[in-house]
Amino acid sequence: MDELLTSLAESPAEHKKIGEQKVTTDSYGTGFSAATDLHAAYEKVRARLEGLSRTFGETIEALGIRVEIAEKGYAGVDQEERDRFAEIQKRTEDFYKPDTAQDGAGKDAAKPKQPADTGDSGGFS
Repeated sequence: MDELLTSLAESPAEHKKIGEQKVTTDSYGTGFSAATDLHAAYEKVRARLEGLSRTFGETIEALGIRVEIAEKGYAGVDQEERDRFAEIQKRTEDFYKPDTAQDGAGKDAAKPKQPADTGDSGGFS
């Protein structure tokens, strides 16, 4: 478990590194709404990836704690470890709630809008 966490922390997929990968609105050009829309979509995806990466790392950590609990029993694990396990569990539940404000994520955040939802014909008349 520790190797997986270390590997994730050292990779570009680590949530803090994803958070640093920002692109300005001007990078897409100026003067047309598609550039603004593209930037908004990029930021939404980037925030979602950041949240998913954090959740993935914490899930691996929680699995390690759970293995320790299975071996030693709940009372045999430090209170700090039990608290961390509960914290990870709560954060994961909150992340996957549809109405969560965390990182602008939630179940509906991953669902792309359909052309009918945007007034766009999808390129077809």
